Amino acid sequence: MMETGHRQARALGPCERYSSSRHALGFYKCVINTCRYTVPTSGVQGQSVYEVFERALASVILDIPSLRVGIKDEETSSPYFVFLSAINLHFHLEYHEVSKDLDVELIQKLEHQHDQYFPDISSRPPWKVIIVSTPHPANGVLAFDVIFAVHHSIADGRSTAAFHTKLLNELACPSVRPIQLSGHVLSLPPSQQLSPPLEEVVAFKQSWGFVLGTLFRELGPAWLSRPSKAIPWTGKLITPEPFQTKLRLIVVPAEVAPSVLAICRQHGTTLTPLLHSLVLASIAKLVPAKDAQAFCSSTPIDLRPYISDHPPSGKPGALFGVLVTTQAHHFESHEIHGDRDEDDIWKTAVSLRGRMKKHLETVPKDDIISMLSWVTDWRKYWLSKIGKPRETTWEVSNIGPIHGIPGGSHLQPGWQIRRSIMSQGATVAGAAIGVNVAGVAGGDICISLSWQEGIVETDLVEGVVLDLQRWLGQLGRRKKLAWK
Repeated sequence: MMETGHRQARALGPCERYSSSRHALGFYKCVINTCRYTVPTSGVQGQSVYEVFERALASVILDIPSLRVGIKDEETSSPYFVFLSAINLHFHLEYHEVSKDLDVELIQKLEHQHDQYFPDISSRPPWKVIIVSTPHPANGVLAFDVIFAVHHSIADGRSTAAFHTKLLNELACPSVRPIQLSGHVLSLPPSQQLSPPLEEVVAFKQSWGFVLGTLFRELGPAWLSRPSKAIPWTGKLITPEPFQTKLRLIVVPAEVAPSVLAICRQHGTTLTPLLHSLVLASIAKLVPAKDAQAFCSSTPIDLRPYISDHPPSGKPGALFGVLVTTQAHHFESHEIHGDRDEDDIWKTAVSLRGRMKKHLETVPKDDIISMLSWVTDWRKYWLSKIGKPRETTWEVSNIGPIHGIPGGSHLQPGWQIRRSIMSQGATVAGAAIGVNVAGVAGGDICISLSWQEGIVETDLVEGVVLDLQRWLGQLGRRKKLAWK
């Protein structure tokens, strides 16, 4: 049985159309959050793993309306969400047992999933859950990597964390509500309501100077739009081929992660600016100076704190949807060349923290995300980018920690989340390198690096990975940074 029902929910908002157009063209397929769940074998006795997760997933779907919609007319300029009357979980939940190391299998599966379109999205909701497990428990404990891949029009990074939090709570304390699940088909309630788009819940304000300046930079003649800053190095020119995601993973172990965060606080900064500064130092020494006179990075910003009407729970972080904007950071020649030491790293990180705080004081006034409604044909917009330089060298997206211990009462024995990894796939017209950060409170911090095959050299990204591993480890152990 296929998913059924096409009752219109609402039109996609400008930010949601931005993402739907990229999926339609194959410029960006999905965002993924992978959590490692553990449970003693006694926690699933008498049940199959698939059945345990299927029932918990069904309950989560009933709690999150965005997981119950399809997208109609995605390839047009007027896509809209449709409510479905049923979802066949056979198409949305997979279970795999692997004999080799989970981490080796995970990277391969993530690279593959990031490159896949969501099929039939007018009749199937565009998300998928993949469970990867080893066949035998270790010391009486089962471990599962649960991959949640989702279309960026219905969820951002923080939403993926909210999904896993709800799934963990359902596994630990199963809901007693009636669930109409038969033959993997989940019947959905006829009365449904979808949250409004970003533009209706955040009170954006625009000055005429900001509007005219933004439009002029985008639409004005090139000879009048000469850049006031050096053009940043951003890898090779934009091309949709080959669309192949490459991923690498860095794990900051739980025993050193608190020290890394503490030393950031001691210097008056946070992890995100520090990572920008470390990536800058690494790329600056790996890219020849003659090829790079400047770099540009960006930071996604969560807009939940700026929602004018918080839900009754009073927890804006629990809101599920696309509620994000971005801030760009430009690094000129004097910031990237010459001998650098640890003091320079902290100087850049502290400066970035100051710029971020200053920017946050202006949000949501004159914010770039409020200008998306001016683009009426995203397909034309994206295709016009092919063959041109991208704007951003790297992006650091930090969704913060998940609480790995479930809340509630009457808990089943021992369900926990031990690790969280956020990843993004190849971004055809976006940053050359994605740096994605997630973690578990009191546990590991995981950093995934992603890029499109051929846009930057694999050796360069692996050099950044080695630098970040070494430098973060040294900071966590309170050792002096070694540059070579």
